[in-house]
Amino acid sequence: MSGGDSVTVPAAPSRENELRAGTWNLLGNLLAGPPASEVLELLSGIRDPASERERDEIASAWATLRIAAQRAVPTALEQEYQDVFIGVGGGEITPYASWYETGSLLERPLIELRQDLQLIGIERQAGVTEPEDHAAAICEVMSVVINDPDIGLDWEKQFFERHIHPWMGRLFRDLQQAPSAGFYKAVGSLGEAFVRLEQRYFSMPA
Repeated sequence: MSGGDSVTVPAAPSRENELRAGTWNLLGNLLAGPPASEVLELLSGIRDPASERERDEIASAWATLRIAAQRAVPTALEQEYQDVFIGVGGGEITPYASWYETGSLLERPLIELRQDLQLIGIERQAGVTEPEDHAAAICEVMSVVINDPDIGLDWEKQFFERHIHPWMGRLFRDLQQAPSAGFYKAVGSLGEAFVRLEQRYFSMPA
């Protein structure tokens, strides 16, 4: 991937980008750790879009997450996150691009991601031990890419195609099947629906 002259191409109307970036940021937050009480409160207040238009996949996923947040108990979510993503010797889900694409950690997808992060000036933070190809980190980077006025739609699409499309949909489907997942089944439902929505977005004519 290279910046090239694509960085000068306007990406999309700002309101649409705000919604997309906000969803990527939320997914990153939820995959990074159990949600804080203020995040659960925010999710609990999501307005059900079914009253405004015919319910579609993404609207249903948001409604499912809202209900899951309303029922969630913060202390139980901490244990759920531990069981699903960490476990003893490994969780039920291994949320890394390298693992999903190669079956091993710290492989080619991580190297390619680091190269692309360097192009846009994103550096590994001191004290962070997680590899950059953790799903939470990639979701957060996608949010940054969308919000950056110096990054155009072509580069944004390439980042999605290289670092999200090959594997993250499978991660979210697996999350919905994880034995210990309750709240995180709803996260997986939203994530899968949103990745498909982004695929359709990038396939539309410019």
